[in-house]
Amino acid sequence: MILTVTPNPMLDKTLYVPAFTPGATHRAQRSITIGSGKGINVTRALSQLGESTLATGFLGGYTGAQVRKLLDAEKLPHDFVETVNLTRVGFSVFATGHTDYTAVFEPGPELRVEEAQQLVAKVSQLLPRCRALALCGSMPCAGFDDLYFRLIQAAKVRGVPVFLDSYKEPLRQGLAARPDFLKPNRDEALQTFGIDIRQPHGMEEMLRALIPDGAQWIFLTDGARKVGIHAQGQTYFATPPPINYVNGLGSGDAMVAAFLFGWLRKMSPAELIRFTVAAGAVNAEEFMPGFTDLSRIRALAKQVHLESGQ
Repeated sequence: MILTVTPNPMLDKTLYVPAFTPGATHRAQRSITIGSGKGINVTRALSQLGESTLATGFLGGYTGAQVRKLLDAEKLPHDFVETVNLTRVGFSVFATGHTDYTAVFEPGPELRVEEAQQLVAKVSQLLPRCRALALCGSMPCAGFDDLYFRLIQAAKVRGVPVFLDSYKEPLRQGLAARPDFLKPNRDEALQTFGIDIRQPHGMEEMLRALIPDGAQWIFLTDGARKVGIHAQGQTYFATPPPINYVNGLGSGDAMVAAFLFGWLRKMSPAELIRFTVAAGAVNAEEFMPGFTDLSRIRALAKQVHLESGQ
């Protein structure tokens, strides 16, 4: 199975309104509530691809209990560490006819040292059953930025490959443990390393900065723009296919899931890149974050333009 870790999940509420004006009162036409967070979205995408997967991380209080119920309703396998403090709530507002949105996320809960130790122990116990480990997202609070480093070390002992998708200090510290796969997006790269991949040669500069950390594969994403890839010593650039864009939330998570799915099936580098990039596009055609559809991914993969770098 593929184990995903989401240290900072949330009860995710999306509101759909006819129009949105700051400072005004709005009445939503509909509301959707799901359990969310990067790793949970990866598990959702993997499940839709038919891959064996399990989500873990931290959940606490009545909001955490609601996330568990929602995951059960989706039949997404999970085994989270219970925390004393409440899981956060996130709100996103979409206005009819617009593809952009307004989002407000509560701060994550304060963790306790023993809760972090429980998660490390849980992951360590599950690793012998794992074909890969995906570490996804932010830390819920200060003081635990070394958590990914510890989990990568545990996976290395077991010979389990690791995909790290984070930013700022958790990413910087995680890199020291040399994960196998990375996927920072433009904002995460800018916040963590101060490199803007939209600047001339910025993508090449960012790849050069990350390559010495030992990852076999690196994906640098920027929404619907060109993706920069380091793949086993080679550089590639992939242009996503044209789509009917609906919502890009979770597209990066769908890419993580698709990459692991294809990598475990030993796809060739070109096939794997196209498959991964197409999965992000498929997610962006839907409202559900972490949405995937195998037949649609395969169809769109043929439209991904791939070129070799220098």
